Amino acid sequence: MASHAHAAEHEQGHSHYPADMWVFPQSEKVAPDLVGRTVAAAPRFKMWMLIAGVLAVVGIIGFIARAATDGFDEYGPWGYYMAVFSYLFMITGAAPLVGLAFRFTKSHWRRPLSRVSELFGLLGVVNVLLFIPLLFVLPPLANPQVDHGELAVRRTLWIAGPWGAPQLWDLLGVVALAVMGLVILWLSAVPDLAGAKLAATGWRRKLYTMLACRWCGAKRQWHIQKAGLALLGGFYFMTLIFVQFLIATDYGMSLVPGWKDSIFPPLYTVISFQSSLATILIIMFILRRWGGYQEYIGVSLFWSASKILLGLTLLWTYHLWAFFITFWYGRMPVEQNILKYFLFESYGAVFAANVVFSFLLPFVSILLWNRFRKTDWGPALAGCFILVGTLAFNIRIFVGSFNAGDVYALALERVPPPVYPDLWDIFIVVGCIGLAAFVYLAAMRVFPVLSIWEVKEGALYQRMERFMKGRYLVLAKPE
Repeated sequence: MASHAHAAEHEQGHSHYPADMWVFPQSEKVAPDLVGRTVAAAPRFKMWMLIAGVLAVVGIIGFIARAATDGFDEYGPWGYYMAVFSYLFMITGAAPLVGLAFRFTKSHWRRPLSRVSELFGLLGVVNVLLFIPLLFVLPPLANPQVDHGELAVRRTLWIAGPWGAPQLWDLLGVVALAVMGLVILWLSAVPDLAGAKLAATGWRRKLYTMLACRWCGAKRQWHIQKAGLALLGGFYFMTLIFVQFLIATDYGMSLVPGWKDSIFPPLYTVISFQSSLATILIIMFILRRWGGYQEYIGVSLFWSASKILLGLTLLWTYHLWAFFITFWYGRMPVEQNILKYFLFESYGAVFAANVVFSFLLPFVSILLWNRFRKTDWGPALAGCFILVGTLAFNIRIFVGSFNAGDVYALALERVPPPVYPDLWDIFIVVGCIGLAAFVYLAAMRVFPVLSIWEVKEGALYQRMERFMKGRYLVLAKPE
């Protein structure tokens, strides 16, 4: 078993690293402690579940009112519903990849966040339920008023035919992501559930016994689990990119006549990765500061992840600039109208908020400076800014797309006015976010929020050693 020194001094006296940069949990106490925390919910946790549940009910009321008022024949009134669906899909769809990607790279610091990211696989079911109404509001490919000529069909990547395009294929993609997300969560949690069933009682014991199957920790089972997570992770990544492409084009670009852009789908994916990592850092900060997991979550996690978040933020800026400069120099009337609509006039204020919260505030004030990245609150605060910016992005893109005018026209001939939310829109946005939070909090009552087997493994692979005048973290690599 080869080992290497992590070139960083641990002692606070003569080092620029904080004293709690790394944590050293005792491996024999990890399992009973984390299982006990899962079973025993604190009163504060129950309060947040109640708040999230109330918000979810508010969202249901808003959805019913919107359906009763406007029905599903017109897609314009559902712009804010689409915006919040895309917002949740961006975050929850890409979140499982965070744990998978860092596991593939054998990063030691990512061990506490693996289960936090994989729990978002359960929210794939929420995405499917929220997506079903959007299948009915999407306008048909064929123009019902014109049967021939250029205006006979709207511009999409699909060919009109009897194959259910695009609704059927969009739905299959979202369902496939949900199924793979659930399997990834189960496969990763099987070792923990097999151990937790011995200490659990009542319905938890029955559930853990069923989900643990015949796991006994044999070497062959560990090899199967490792290979399964690798294969599923690869398929999940490929499917996610494709489904994000479908959502961005079918519910965004195709509804704006004349919008032709090869940069928008990659921009959508970059924002998804940025916002999902930001969300996970916020959750890790909450668990560390108020959840009682400080002995398992060190500052090194935030420091390492903030570098990835910094890169994604810069990548977001690059794609936004590429999108803008292409239309700016094209100077075709439709391109000018699209820029005015989404960036400068109709949704100019929302675009400004998008830039400020997605780039300026997290980059200039936090991520650019190492002393702020080397804290637990700095990357989490940057994550809060990014989530606000991501919501602004989805509002200006999808509310704008759903209200751009005649979807069968050849070009955006005029700049439509902005559409502001009414009471039901506010209920829907708040309620959908509350529903996602409620499901995630409920999942934390079933699955240990930290991966027990990975935390125990990490505890066995690290120790502090003294070399000359400093102490250094030594990590053992199993392979």
